[in-house]
Order: sequence, then structure tokens, then C-alpha cells
Amino acid sequence: MTMLRRTIGNSAILLASQVITWTASLVLTAALGWRLGDAAFGDLYLAMAFGTIFSVLVEFGLNQQLVRAVARDPSLAGPYLLNSLVIKVAFAVLSYGLIFALVILLGYPAQLRLTVMIYCLILFWNSLATSFTAVYQATQRLLYPAVGTIIEKVLVCLVALVLLARGYGIIAMAAVFVAGAAANAIWQGACLGKTMPWTTRLDAHLVRTLAVGALPFFLYWVLGSIYFRIDTVLLSKLAAPAVVGWYGAAYRLFDTLVFLPNIVSSAILFPILARLSVESRPALQRAMSKGLDIILIIGVPLCTGLFILAGPIIRFIYRRPEFLPAVPALRWLAVALVLLYINSLLGVTLVSLNEERKLTLVAGLATVLNLGLNWLLIPHYQHIAAAAVTAGTEGFILCYLFAIMPRDLLARRNLVVLAKTALATGIMAVALFALHELRLPLLVLVGAMVYGTAGFALRLAPPEDVRLFRQALLARRRPAAEAEVTVA
Repeated sequence: MTMLRRTIGNSAILLASQVITWTASLVLTAALGWRLGDAAFGDLYLAMAFGTIFSVLVEFGLNQQLVRAVARDPSLAGPYLLNSLVIKVAFAVLSYGLIFALVILLGYPAQLRLTVMIYCLILFWNSLATSFTAVYQATQRLLYPAVGTIIEKVLVCLVALVLLARGYGIIAMAAVFVAGAAANAIWQGACLGKTMPWTTRLDAHLVRTLAVGALPFFLYWVLGSIYFRIDTVLLSKLAAPAVVGWYGAAYRLFDTLVFLPNIVSSAILFPILARLSVESRPALQRAMSKGLDIILIIGVPLCTGLFILAGPIIRFIYRRPEFLPAVPALRWLAVALVLLYINSLLGVTLVSLNEERKLTLVAGLATVLNLGLNWLLIPHYQHIAAAAVTAGTEGFILCYLFAIMPRDLLARRNLVVLAKTALATGIMAVALFALHELRLPLLVLVGAMVYGTAGFALRLAPPEDVRLFRQALLARRRPAAEAEVTVA
């Protein structure tokens, strides 16, 4: 019950944080599209793509090692954190030099080169913030990173809105993103220093151990970053800047909605699965099954709604007709999103079992498939091809992961949840099609109400889960009430 109470508390914190950061990100995305236009928006998004691709080199797969090791033995937090940061800072310097050489080699205009170089300063700050977050996740104290993310997203949104209103362009926007990341890292580091003992001793042996242990993670994330972001670089060389802007407009919404696996799979379930993998196989299976239920119940209707409402969403957010070509790309990315949700949970389960080398193989195969299809199709179908290939790649990965998952961890009850979710989502889709002339906010509200009603009627949430949830809530309230009585 203690674990369930903590999970519920962390879930509430992350959901509250997500509401704030998601709203700020959407407002910022809309403002960037409206003020900059498709071509300049595409240039800024290209700079973000470079930052994302090379962030994998900086992270080097160390965060997964941090979470897994500290979840199993909290005393490792100090030495693992310091020595992993040494590796990250070294790779951040290397990555920045590689980016500088690459943007010159690709022949980008001076303003675009400057935008990329300013934005990619974010690598240094993110390397700190993600390490701090990994320690918080391992110890299941998620309030501090949640507040740090809120500080970053809200600060970036507010400052960017002011600067955009005063006519500043993409170079200033790149600097604002870096400032937000710095604020997040400083907040998390300051709070971590108050809640755990820091170590100042470098350990060459531990550095080597971390580097060697991180290699499977590193290879997986490098390859994954390539097949996720290289399409943007290919578009920048094979299509007009406006096309990159259309793709960026759709992909920014895709990125915003990746919150579900970030919360359920990475932040909450991963440290739990890592601990259960060495304690109890049946408990591990139950935890994975519950996580998959949540992913399906939330993810399937969300991505279906995104697919159906792609046109109204693009019009509502960007408010410029030049972004309408982003609609078909967003529909393909909606398909990719639901597949990504499931893949994320299967992936962290394998990592918790120390089976990350199996992920490296699928990432390599997916990269070859993705690059080949993008190179073949982008010249003919441009941004739509890039989005469709992303969906196809995620589908390929899903088939592979299901094939290699240990059979004792796969539960048939998830198929029942999937069937009920599909039926409730189908009812929601019919309602959205029938009421398609309503305004977008009303359509979202109606869709949520119809799905919620259908899900309740179909009993999507098992009664035993509802009972445990209520017990955990009551258990969380009881200590607070007892504390109030004691104070009185």
C-alpha cells in the first residue's frame, strides 16, 4: 500500500505539472507560428532538431543507469551523480564542436547557423537537469523536477511572448529556450543539494564502469534519435524552408503529447520495475500490466482525437492558412504517437530486466528502415512522407518488442482493456464526426465526455483497481488529518 500511495502522489504531482507545462507549450507554439511564419518557424525547429539529435551523445545513456542503480540502492546517488556529470560535460563540449562543424559543412545561411549554435547551448544545461531528474525519479521524489519543468516552460513562454510582441526573431527565441533550461537545472541542483549528501570525489573506476554500462543505452538512443530527427535535417536539404515549418508545426504538437509515456513509463514505472525485477517476478508482471492499461485507456482516445481533429487543431493553434499543409502530417504522427506510447512501456520493462542490448538491435534496424524510406519518399511527398515513415518505424518497433518480450510478463487481460478502449473510442469518434462543425474546444469537451461515459459503462477501470485507488487516497488523507488533530 505504501508503494501505491507514493505512486498516486507522484502521479498527481506530474499530472498537475503537465497541465501547466502543456498549456505553456501550446501557447508558445501558437505564438511562434503566428509571429514567425512557416519559414522562420521551420528554421527554429531545425535548430531544435540539432539539439535533440546531439543531446543523445551528451546523455550517453547515463540517466537510465542512474535510475536503475539508485532505485535498487539509494546510497549510490551521490557518487553516481557526480561521476556521470563529468562524462556528460565532456560530451557536451564534444557535441557542441561537432554541431559547429556540421552546420558549416551543410552550408546553412549565417542567421540559421547562429540560431543553431545559440540554441544548442541548451545541451550543457539539459545535461545537468536530466541527471538531477534521474536521481529524483529513482528515489520517487518527483515534486522538485516537476516544479523545475514548470519554471522552465512558463518562463520560456512568458519571455518569448514579450519578445515576439516587440518584434524579436528566431535568434532571440533560441536564447530564451536556453535561459529556461538553465533555470530548471539551477532549481533542481539547489534542491537536490539540500535533500541528499553530495560527493566531491571523482572515481576513475566508476567513470569507466558507467561509460561501459551506458554503451547499450547510448547506441539505442543514438539510433533512436537519428530515426526520430534526421527527417528534419533531410527536409532542410531536400525541400523548401516552409516545408520544414509545416513538419515542425505538426511535430511540435507530437512532442507536446509525449507527456504520457514520460509520466507513466519513465518517471513513475521505471524505478518501480527496476526494483521489482530483482524482488518479485509476479509483482513485476502486475506492475507492467497496470501500466499498459493506463497507456491504452488514455493514449488510444487521445491519439484518435488528434487524428480526427487534426484540421481544427492546426487552424486553432497557428491561425495562419500557410500552416494548413501540416494537417496530413499531424494525422500520421497521431498514429505514430499511440504506437510510441506502447513501445515506451515495453522498452523500460526490458531495461529494468537489464535487457537493453535487445533494444540496440531494434534501434539499428529501425534506423536503416527509416533512413532508407525517408531518402526514397521525401523528394516526392516531402513532410507527409517524413510523418508516415515515423509511424511505420514505430509500428515495426512494436512488432519487434512484442516478439522478444518474456511471455510471462504479457497478460491477456490487457487485450480485454484494449478491446473495451477501442469500442469506447469508436463511440467517441462517431460523435466527433457527427458534430464536426462545432468549435474545437467544444469538440474536445464533447469527445472527452462521450469517451468517459462509454468507458464508465464498459467498466474500463477494473473494480479492484478502483477499490485500491480509494484505499490509497484514504490512507494518504489519514496521516494529514491525524497531524491536524495533533497540532490542534
